[in-house]
Amino acid sequence: MKMEVYNPTGAIEITEVHAPRLPNLRGKTICELSDRLWEDFRIFPRLRQLLKARFPDMEIIPYTEFPNIYGIKEDVLLEKLKKRGVQAAIVGTAA
Repeated sequence: MKMEVYNPTGAIEITEVHAPRLPNLRGKTICELSDRLWEDFRIFPRLRQLLKARFPDMEIIPYTEFPNIYGIKEDVLLEKLKKRGVQAAIVGTAA
């Protein structure tokens, strides 16, 4: 009998560095991005409600104002985000 034991801590090697987190969301412009393959119509409105209650001066641009992120070229999406003054994004995918 052979048994393999895995590390239960879930530690993984970091291979890609992401943008630094914002210190807070006060006065920020946040967008929602979706691949339209999950229940974004249920989740995003509730997230919007909770975030606006905590940060009333933030602006949230709904996912419906952006294209489906599945298959869109990165530079095209980045240009759309820049035009809207987006400082952070909430990404919802079914992947």
